[in-house]
Amino acid sequence: MKKNEVLDCESSRPFRLKNKIQHYNWGARNDQAFIAHLLGIHPEFDQPYAELWMGVHQNSPSQVLDLQNGTTDLSDWIAEDPKTRLSLHNSPAFSSGLPYLLKVLSAEQPLSIQAHPNKTQAEVLHQQDPINYPDANHKPEVAIAIDHLDALVGFIKPEQFHDLLKNTPELNNLLFSQNAGLVNLELGILELLRQGEHQKDRVEACIKAIHERLIKRNEHNETEQLFLELFEAHGSQDIGLLFMFFLNRVHLGPGEAVFLAPGVPHAYLRGNIIECMANSDNVVRLGLTGKFCDSKTLSEILDFDANREHRIEILSDGYLSEYISPTREFRLKSLNLLQGESRAFSFRSNLTMFLLLEGEISLRWRGGNNSCTSVYRRGDSFVAPANLDEFTIQSRTHSKLYLVDLPTNED
Repeated sequence: MKKNEVLDCESSRPFRLKNKIQHYNWGARNDQAFIAHLLGIHPEFDQPYAELWMGVHQNSPSQVLDLQNGTTDLSDWIAEDPKTRLSLHNSPAFSSGLPYLLKVLSAEQPLSIQAHPNKTQAEVLHQQDPINYPDANHKPEVAIAIDHLDALVGFIKPEQFHDLLKNTPELNNLLFSQNAGLVNLELGILELLRQGEHQKDRVEACIKAIHERLIKRNEHNETEQLFLELFEAHGSQDIGLLFMFFLNRVHLGPGEAVFLAPGVPHAYLRGNIIECMANSDNVVRLGLTGKFCDSKTLSEILDFDANREHRIEILSDGYLSEYISPTREFRLKSLNLLQGESRAFSFRSNLTMFLLLEGEISLRWRGGNNSCTSVYRRGDSFVAPANLDEFTIQSRTHSKLYLVDLPTNED
């Protein structure tokens, strides 16, 4: 290869990423440690592998691997030349850097019941309590099942609320004995949260009563079985054991996805997922965790829209699928290629982040001779900067990638 071709390969090219693993207690372990196996590392015995973060969040920033210039935090690398690396448009929407966070999440045990604030709420919470709310950003997110996802997402319908109270007399007594005027789901939830703040003994008594009734029966529905499992893990004082009765149980198969808008209560129970969100770690928790819980704030941010649809539309052209969401910080897509198939990317002007979930690919750029090539394998992640205006991905084996790019000004 001639010298000027070498320089051309270096002037605009993809860059590999090195990412950090979060070892939260609910993460998958040992043979089930999906993240460790994805990265090709041997999991440490009984060490949980919960999340892999790809982005610039200050808690676990990714690093750019550059053999010539050394390793650099992704945020610093972007800041060195934001126009050619992040966006050729100099959009004010991306003035603070990469606006999203991409994750692989692997849950062996249930996560906390939680919701995320909107942008205005996040700014207030961060100002009032920067320790528990570490940034001023909102956190709309998309979750895609890799193999499966079992989760609680959003509230049950009003008609299900009345059936719940009929079939769970302990809850009915807790919510209505002191206020017979409660007639709908929203007022019932707010009353439950109020008692969780000021009458913890009544909440605990209700949890114990439900447990005593259920253990005397041989058969349980899905929600009752989950209650019994969580009772063993969290005891009788966790209000999340009652709150979960009011949430939808969702089962996602491979490739299916949900969008979690601000204020939507949710809890991932089990499964391996791709998750993309605005660049934030703001979480308002209620229960099923030993971490800080804030029922008062949760009551102020909850979304009670009974008509909200959480599953999202997927648009596909055969190779490339886009997960449609209203967020302005990112567009999340998947690329599925059989062995020998290829996909060209052109007319690019913004940074794109890639994660190779399966297979092996060649990325070729700089003209029809494909003079510049990088090879990536399962578990690798990389970014294509804004000034890499066109390139082609070709699969060496059947390959699946997830990619995130920035919406254009016209989107």
